[in-house]
Amino acid sequence: SHCVGTLRFTPQPGRVATLVEDKEGITWGCAFRVTGKHALDYLRQRECTLGGYATEYIKFYPRIASEHSGISGEAFPTLVYIATPKNEHWIGEEPLLVTARQIVECRGPSGHNVEYLIRLASFMRDELPGASDEHLFELEGLVRRFVAEANENIERLLVGSVTPHRIRRDTHEEVRRHVTFEYTSRVPDTKLRCLHI
Repeated sequence: SHCVGTLRFTPQPGRVATLVEDKEGITWGCAFRVTGKHALDYLRQRECTLGGYATEYIKFYPRIASEHSGISGEAFPTLVYIATPKNEHWIGEEPLLVTARQIVECRGPSGHNVEYLIRLASFMRDELPGASDEHLFELEGLVRRFVAEANENIERLLVGSVTPHRIRRDTHEEVRRHVTFEYTSRVPDTKLRCLHI
């Protein structure tokens, strides 16, 4: 179940990871505190009006590093955007080779679709070394292979250089890191699962 989106603002849309309902699913991800009417209106426009996503509030469970971290791990409500087959960009399941080829071919003003995939896979390795996502890593391997076969330098496609300031919630240490996804968490016992791009 993949979703084709125009988020990179080109006639040839790329791929995005998205959430769909799954009673057995567990989603690892990040939570952001978003405040202000303008920010919420912008997200509603981008995700719901343009992206075709539905919204739902779920319980978000912070990852706990250790008993000495000072983090309670108490769940809190979080707004998520969910793809449904009613979404005009929905394409359903397809072979990984097709997905990988489209990722390699798509780029737009926001960057190359390869960058999106590589950063997602890097996030999984860096933040969740114990979590396995065979589909994601197999897709990443295919994309890397196709980029190499095209004699393209993959590093040239990874142009994101902004390094936001962040406080690690699991250790309370301030660190600088590459733009990825923030505040890793586990959402157990939900009806959602993260699609494998």
